[in-house]
Amino acid sequence: MTTIEVPANKGLDKTRRRRTILARSAILFILGPTILYALYLLLLAPAQYQTSTSFAVRGAEAAPMDALGVLGISAPTSNTLDARIVEEYIRSHAMVEGLRERYAFNEAYARFSLDPLSILPPGADRERATRFWRDKVRVRHDPASQSAHVEVSAYTPEDSLRLSQGVLTLSEELVNRMSDRAMTDLIEAAEREIERKREEYEAARDRLAEYQGQRFSGVDVATPAQQAMALVGSLDSQLAQKRTELATMSQTYQPDAPQLTGLRREIAALEAERARAVQRAMSTPGEQASGRQIEAQAVLMDYEFAQQAYTTALQAAESVRRQSINDRKYVVAYVPPREPEQSNWWRRLGNVFAVLIGSALLWGVGALIYSIIRDHME
Repeated sequence: MTTIEVPANKGLDKTRRRRTILARSAILFILGPTILYALYLLLLAPAQYQTSTSFAVRGAEAAPMDALGVLGISAPTSNTLDARIVEEYIRSHAMVEGLRERYAFNEAYARFSLDPLSILPPGADRERATRFWRDKVRVRHDPASQSAHVEVSAYTPEDSLRLSQGVLTLSEELVNRMSDRAMTDLIEAAEREIERKREEYEAARDRLAEYQGQRFSGVDVATPAQQAMALVGSLDSQLAQKRTELATMSQTYQPDAPQLTGLRREIAALEAERARAVQRAMSTPGEQASGRQIEAQAVLMDYEFAQQAYTTALQAAESVRRQSINDRKYVVAYVPPREPEQSNWWRRLGNVFAVLIGSALLWGVGALIYSIIRDHME
């Protein structure tokens, strides 16, 4: 009887020891992390207030419907690209610098706390401040509505609201700078073109007035001279048309674009042909009289072209100004920021339960592996 009971008692003791080890390990690895994390949240980590806002980048002129839009697929637009840039800007050190200068960023996160991870020293360097800010701001992009949702966390409702308003203001200033830079370059180029065409127009006007005052002649033109003058007039008309096209296309294409290069070659060829036609006309019978009339027509055509080019430059500049108004972008906050009324104190309890469940899963996997190894060794 004694021989049978001894192994049974040994097996029972072994089972009890195993259960005791599992129970102690469960307390250590499940309840331990959970209690420590709960104490950290309750005693050290300060509660935070979140301010949410949603915005979109919109232009004054709506984009036309394309083939993808007909199929219900949103194609990338300039507004979408601008929204992406704004999202990156919100999480960048440039945003941190702007908030530091104008929206009391340092004061918002330098408040006393028992948690060293929740404090940003006022003299923290840019890299550390940027990493800290990225933990306090969340940016989500919605491709369907081409909008962004931003959440800013701080330790007081006032700080959270102020920083969220600062994010919106600085983002809109960025969008304005991007659009203004491009349009300013176009407007300055158009104004330089106006000044150059105005000077050419005034010079052509002065030459015409001087010629009419000094070299006007009413000599009849012989038939060959009339034909030569007609050819020169036709070439001048073509030159005026090509030069007008060049002035208009210069507002759209780059200076080295193939379209502009080809157009300049055509103008050079027409100018060479005009020079040859004038030379032939000067050598025709009735050379003296017809030469003066050809010269007069050439001066008049130069004046008319300069006048037309000046008018075209004015129209192009006005078109650029109108385009700058249509292309201006705006940050539209369709969900404006509001001062939060509740902190995330109670919501943090969900994190405690998440730690409890995660610890339990890890403990269960570890206990299973331990049992398999123990049984294998025995």
